[in-house]
Amino acid sequence: MRGRQGEPYKVYQVGGRVFSVFLKFDKQLGENYPAYPNFEKNPEYTDEGRPFATAEQESCSEAESATPGDPVPGDCGGCRWFYRETTPFDLIGICMCEAFRRVNESE
Repeated sequence: MRGRQGEPYKVYQVGGRVFSVFLKFDKQLGENYPAYPNFEKNPEYTDEGRPFATAEQESCSEAESATPGDPVPGDCGGCRWFYRETTPFDLIGICMCEAFRRVNESE
């Protein structure tokens, strides 16, 4: 696993921002794990007021399947509103649902 002491495990560029993910040690498991931002606890937004999200976040009341006819996903990663900027496997993205967009004061 990449990410030596003090070096990022993975770097994501999304919505004009850079998110560095570092490894943290779990004493109970006795191994390292990537510590992704907790956007539910500490929300962050793009300049356009759209919230950042991780693919693993639990889906919300506005969730819709990315594939028509499929059941509503249990996480953001399977939601049609979850936008991945670089690859279809990015774990950090942007929620494009209008229901969660913050309106900027200038709008």
